[in-house]
Amino acid sequence: MNWSSRVRRAFISLITGIGLLATLLVAAPLAQADTPRIAAGWLPYWMTSPTRPAGVNSAVANADLLSDVSPFWYSAMQGGAAGVQVKVNPNFTNSAANMAWALGQLRGAGLRVVPAIADSSGKGTMAAVLANPATRSAHVADLVNTVLSNGYDGIDLDYETFAFSDGRASWAATQPNWTAFVQELGGALHAQGKSLTVTIPPPCSTTNACGPTEGYWVYNMTGIAPFVDHIRIMAYDFHVQGIGAIAPMPWVRAIVAYAASVIPPEKVQIGVPTYGRSWTKRTASNGYQLSGTCPASGSAAYKTLTSMVSTTDADIPGVLATVGVDPATVQWDPVAQESWVEYDKPVAWTDASGASQTCTARRIMWWVGPQAVLARTQLVGEFGLGGAAYWTIGGDDPAQWPLIRAYAQQLAPAATEVTVTAAPEVAFNTPLSIAAAVTSAGAPVTGVDASLQFKKPKAAAWTTVATSPVGADGSVAFAPNATELGAWRIFVPGVAGRAEQASAPVAVQIASAVKATPKKKVVKSRVQVTVRAVALPGHRKQVILVQLQRGARWKTVGRALTDGRGIAKIVIEAQKKAGVYSYRAQAQPKAGYGSGLSEPFTIRVK
Repeated sequence: MNWSSRVRRAFISLITGIGLLATLLVAAPLAQADTPRIAAGWLPYWMTSPTRPAGVNSAVANADLLSDVSPFWYSAMQGGAAGVQVKVNPNFTNSAANMAWALGQLRGAGLRVVPAIADSSGKGTMAAVLANPATRSAHVADLVNTVLSNGYDGIDLDYETFAFSDGRASWAATQPNWTAFVQELGGALHAQGKSLTVTIPPPCSTTNACGPTEGYWVYNMTGIAPFVDHIRIMAYDFHVQGIGAIAPMPWVRAIVAYAASVIPPEKVQIGVPTYGRSWTKRTASNGYQLSGTCPASGSAAYKTLTSMVSTTDADIPGVLATVGVDPATVQWDPVAQESWVEYDKPVAWTDASGASQTCTARRIMWWVGPQAVLARTQLVGEFGLGGAAYWTIGGDDPAQWPLIRAYAQQLAPAATEVTVTAAPEVAFNTPLSIAAAVTSAGAPVTGVDASLQFKKPKAAAWTTVATSPVGADGSVAFAPNATELGAWRIFVPGVAGRAEQASAPVAVQIASAVKATPKKKVVKSRVQVTVRAVALPGHRKQVILVQLQRGARWKTVGRALTDGRGIAKIVIEAQKKAGVYSYRAQAQPKAGYGSGLSEPFTIRVK
């Protein structure tokens, strides 16, 4: 990561007159290391409109923690010359206006927008498209065009049909075509400065066995890793129809440990659920635990009583309050690291005679609430992951964000302070003394090479001109020849646990370098004497003065302009009385360079 610092410019005026040259001391403001952006996630389309803005609002409010966000707007649907076409999800009504609004909000918060694209083409369709090099190439072009034409920062591929529709028997044939597709798409997007994220189901079984032929191995995690920026692993839905934890921590940890061992961990974003599920409990004979007068199996009321229901973290407190759950009865499973609670759910229904009846289901809910979200997010620091990706942003419990922010701040590296000292003025093409004291948390920084950097007035970037190791006392010094106008700074790179830092820039005044020599050093009274002066760097029409010393003062006795090489010939009149007289040449400021003085020279009058 790059940790940017606040900098200020210091402009030093030319110091003239007699006295000691002052030393410029410039301390860069102590950089407050930015909170690491350790989170990402998906925004369902139904949470990205002005009338239903939960996803956008949550992302904007927590933009400081988010590396990017993925609105779920697009689907790869059957049709077109390639066999599939990228289209906006047809269920997203008024999509153009809603997407424009959401983009404005997200970009206004400084967020990278990497829309998710789902595979909605149907069983076997995408596999067939990728198996044909021509249609595969056309699909790549369609995806790249979607990114470029909308100005997105990249895309997130969420192609789950291979895993959940095509069947395991198809995976051996699909895997190499999928890998080639990701390689081609990654290359095409990266050539345009765009990113590629791929979302995959876990590469591990539900018994925590992980490997190239375990879990959903068709996605070839190790094979596609070189071509993508991030791989998001959906480490959830451990229990869907059966009762239990959504993302039990031992399973999640096994997934993360394996992924981080076989691909660069910074490419891994671990998927974290922000939802729960509730089920009706079963009896010993596997029937549902229902009491009261209950409807017939297959009826709408019966389905209401017995169906599994998914609920967002945002809605869970209200749902539990509705059925009268006392928050004190909520349990925490220390192994799964999730919350659960049992409760009664009464359902009123009308029987065939028209009489009102009530049936009560004994329900159990498991969910990944704020504390559980934090526990999974903490794997980011433990394994050096690229982040945690939340499904969903917008369905989250707002209470999770302060926990995540506090954790992220713990991961922020210590700040570095670079205090520069430099002479405020130096003659052209002479050594400039510039040094720095480097500290972090009040202690000297050592064991790192600092860089002296220079930037011309109109340049956009800094150029490194020298490097030197920082001493045991945290000091480093440079002595470059000052030949160009511009700003100087000293940059100290970061290491694990400490942020990088550049000093505040210093603009050192460069004075013209002047040499002056009289054509004759011994002359008669009142004769004309030519003084040859050279002022560097050479500028045409720079004013050169010849000055005669009178006690503590210098009196101008001659004046001329330089040619393009910086040479001027100044004619002066020798003094009337015999004696030895001291002179000097002074170059007036020109083209940003300051006034410069020659060494004194003498002329003897006979």
